[in-house]
Amino acid sequence: MNSEIYKDDVNNFNMHDFSVEDKKYMSLAVKLANKARGMTNPNPLVGAVIVKNGKIISTGYHKMIGCPHAEIEAINACSDKKLLKGSKMYVTIEPCSIYGITPPCVDSIIKYKFSEVIIGSIDPNPKVNGNGIKKLLEAKIKVKAGLLKDIIARQNEIFFKHIKAKRPFICCKIAASIDGKVATKTSDSKWITGRNSRKMVQKIRREFECILTGINTIIADDPYLYPREGLTVKPDIKGNKKFYRVILDSNLRISQDSNIVKTARTIKTLIFTAINGRVSKDINYSFNNCFNNDIFLKIETLFNKGIEIINVKKISSEKLDIQEILDILYDKYTITSILVESGPVLLTELLKKNLIDKFLIFIAPKIIGGDSNYDIFSELNISNANEATKLRFDEIKKIGGDILITAYPVSLYDYGV
Repeated sequence: MNSEIYKDDVNNFNMHDFSVEDKKYMSLAVKLANKARGMTNPNPLVGAVIVKNGKIISTGYHKMIGCPHAEIEAINACSDKKLLKGSKMYVTIEPCSIYGITPPCVDSIIKYKFSEVIIGSIDPNPKVNGNGIKKLLEAKIKVKAGLLKDIIARQNEIFFKHIKAKRPFICCKIAASIDGKVATKTSDSKWITGRNSRKMVQKIRREFECILTGINTIIADDPYLYPREGLTVKPDIKGNKKFYRVILDSNLRISQDSNIVKTARTIKTLIFTAINGRVSKDINYSFNNCFNNDIFLKIETLFNKGIEIINVKKISSEKLDIQEILDILYDKYTITSILVESGPVLLTELLKKNLIDKFLIFIAPKIIGGDSNYDIFSELNISNANEATKLRFDEIKKIGGDILITAYPVSLYDYGV
């Protein structure tokens, strides 16, 4: 087969009319994949179903980074390996063909002599992209691809984004009144949304590797900013999942009595700052250019409490270089997904730079009024309605008495492109 098929248009490879049974089994594979949401980063969510003579003989899903992939889980779950010969495998993402933490999945599929593999989405990773299919075809295994690929791409929006853009996927969580206020005129925001919404936020936090906010939010709300059990303060970070809190604090105003500092031994915490505008080119934690003794002592205290302090450039008197910060988080800390929980300054900066990939907007049935200056976003300098940032509402649902809107910027809506 012409190797050109495995390039840019590989997601259109070998498209077929799929049967009702095919869709049923792939839908099951998608549901299985979702069981590991938040546990597989930076890997994708993948589910697999093995069928023979119209009956499911085993299933599997990728449970956690470092664990066997979905295909191997499904193979291992089959007690009688003789049944695998001549069976069909439904897998949500193309089986891998490279050595990573685990061996290539295609080798096991070939070893057990599957007759057919039906794939949801081609793997966008250039190291795999179509090569898994190529190896299966060379082994005379029938391959069909593209079944529920749009659903699977959305399920793996974090993976698709960071693989293609080489930066973290950024989701902004917003809680606001129906008139777009995130706090009253006295800065009080506890609680605009209801109990059910706040409990859901804890689940959402577990899906991301990092929560990002600015120092104004820390000062105003004194949050914990980690996934918690229910509405308690007990951390709920499963297994060895990576999780960071990241604070943007240009002048290092964070209080040593804040909940962030108090829990830094338990939750990995990074603070980005710009002491005296000096830049540490090797991004280390020494501030040899810091001549303010009080600041130096504060840095030392925070460091001793388990917080990493990283010096970056300023782009104004208060704003840090957000692009430099994202590069550091991605390149040095391999963070592929960020949940932003912040006030209007940081949200607006991200919006202006087209860095927001997704919005989760909790709207409470409350009216706060125009005497509050705490809007979701600050100044965007929009004069005409047609200049407004356009969103596509993907889902709207009730959460207790609130409404949760899942939305995407129109220009970034299709993560499969």
